Amino acid sequence: MRKQIQEYLPVQVKLLSQGEIVAKSLADYLLRHPKINEKCSKNNSLQFFTTDSIEDFDSHASLFFGASVQSEHVGL
Repeated sequence: MRKQIQEYLPVQVKLLSQGEIVAKSLADYLLRHPKINEKCSKNNSLQFFTTDSIEDFDSHASLFFGASVQSEHVGL
């Protein structure tokens, strides 16, 4: 989406990607805190939790991930 967003910005405006910034920051943090890094899942399994409608969340998340998503409802 970066390319599409950039098309609508004036030339002098620089679009920053927070994804890259956050990823680098997280990698640095995990290097400095190996105990937390050990607890991170490395098997690519995903769990989704929502406090809202499961059906609504699942339909939107499925579009984002390009695959079926099944979430669990969490009451607050």
